[in-house]
Amino acid sequence: ASSRLGLKKGLSHTELPSAGIMVKIVAKPQAMKAKKVQTVLATKKAPTGPRTKKLQNYSERGSGLKFALETYEAVSRFTPQTKIKYGPNLKSKGSKSFDRYAKYMKATTVAEALKLGTKPADLLWEYERGNYQVVGGPQSSTPNCCQGKTSDKTGAEKVLSSFRGPSGFSLKMDPEKRLMCAKLAAEFGYDLDTLHQQADETGNNESADIQMQRTLANALAEKTLKEVAKARRKVSDADVVEVLKVWGFARNETRLNVLPQGQIWVHSDTLGPLRMRHGGFRITDPTLAYASFTKLLCKWFTDHQPDDIACKCVFTGINVNANYAGRIHRDGNNEGPSAIKAVGKFTG
Repeated sequence: ASSRLGLKKGLSHTELPSAGIMVKIVAKPQAMKAKKVQTVLATKKAPTGPRTKKLQNYSERGSGLKFALETYEAVSRFTPQTKIKYGPNLKSKGSKSFDRYAKYMKATTVAEALKLGTKPADLLWEYERGNYQVVGGPQSSTPNCCQGKTSDKTGAEKVLSSFRGPSGFSLKMDPEKRLMCAKLAAEFGYDLDTLHQQADETGNNESADIQMQRTLANALAEKTLKEVAKARRKVSDADVVEVLKVWGFARNETRLNVLPQGQIWVHSDTLGPLRMRHGGFRITDPTLAYASFTKLLCKWFTDHQPDDIACKCVFTGINVNANYAGRIHRDGNNEGPSAIKAVGKFTG
């Protein structure tokens, strides 16, 4: 028995740009009755208690400590030897911050400032407000958090590696994608704190970066579907590429039959039901959590069904892959023919 019934679409894109995609389709004519897949969806009650209350107050507590992406970009490239010059102490007299500033304002390098009592949040806060200036010394070409393991570092280097950017837009993201997502978040009016609080309450196990990218891709897909319906046109390759540029791909270590030599994971996501090792089926979380994204890919295929498939096809699985050239392989649990489509810029 096949674990996937009907059509399987796999979007795959090779090494260089993030826009290239290959779509693999396992098609089953509608004339053949697909096996019925029974799915039981479990709901999880949102947690209550002190932890929930703490989360609900997070936005209010942190409203004064939100920094621009440009601030994270700059401070994350400081080195212990980066030279800085502090201005006069403008903190409220008699406050703890006034007393701390009085000590570390004498520092001439980032390492000295940290040793004298400045905190990571101080470096961000005071950078935005011009309380100090960078006057020389070495700076990293990439964020410190992207250079080696933080656990292997000590002292000022370890502290500087703690700068990872705002939740959902971490400095480990590709800079162009991060800026693109920031613009879309503003366009669609998403509040990061609210989004992550809701995810925590529902037991979402996606990283903040992946979650934000997928949420934005879903919003863009919804917008595209409305535009397509209004214009009475088909979903184009360009429509799909724009959405997939935003989509957050998780690291998948389970696709052993396609892993390129020397790699231990690939960017590969599955939409639709999966057959579990213990028997039975379950619908993958992104399928329903990002329904507009799923609908856009489905409509894309039905709008461009290959001519050599004479009748209407049904399908249950969509596999979306990005940025790798998979090994030659044969899927063992598909039912029906496969169709593959590549879009975007790529090689191979």
